[in-house]
Amino acid sequence: MSRSARFITLTKELNRLKKQFLPKINPTGIYSDRQLALTVAYRVLAHAEIEAYLEDRVKKSAIDAKKDWDNQCKTSRTLLSLLAFSGEMMDVPPDTLSPVRGSKLVAPERIKINKKIDSAINCFIRTINQNHGVKEANILSLLLPIGIDSDDLDSALLADLNTFGEQRGLVAHSSATSYRTIQPPDPADELNRVQQITQGLLQIDELINVLIK
Repeated sequence: MSRSARFITLTKELNRLKKQFLPKINPTGIYSDRQLALTVAYRVLAHAEIEAYLEDRVKKSAIDAKKDWDNQCKTSRTLLSLLAFSGEMMDVPPDTLSPVRGSKLVAPERIKINKKIDSAINCFIRTINQNHGVKEANILSLLLPIGIDSDDLDSALLADLNTFGEQRGLVAHSSATSYRTIQPPDPADELNRVQQITQGLLQIDELINVLIK
């Protein structure tokens, strides 16, 4: 599979976090408090890197689709999907462009395709800017609007991302005493989860590459 430059950056950053934060795997599963704290930091930072990767990839896909339309009036699956998933009302054509007595001119947003495309793009950019997570709901809101087919999304990857998001939330929104008592982090498990997710994201990276060709 070909890897985007952004995916290569993601893997480099995740490797950097691994070296800086994860201790050497201990077969006994016994780690110091400092090592456990660093493992938690790895979880939170790895989550942030994965979230940023997804947001950057889909934003660039949307912007590139808009540029293709603006420069060449070129349509694409991404552009059509952005319109389809924008949540905007799909107006039927008006009966007339002339204002009827007592009424106003038809708003450009209702009849100009460029305006509708701009609205869809702006709606998607807001979704990206307001995104906070990598759970299934987040993934669908980011990937479906750029044209990724739902049938191409691996259910195992979505499940892994749900678990990862929940585990990140556990440490981000509770005290250290709380999460260590409920479920102490295990460096081996953290590394395996991130590596498994990264492998699944490689398939998504390839799907996005195909869309933008």
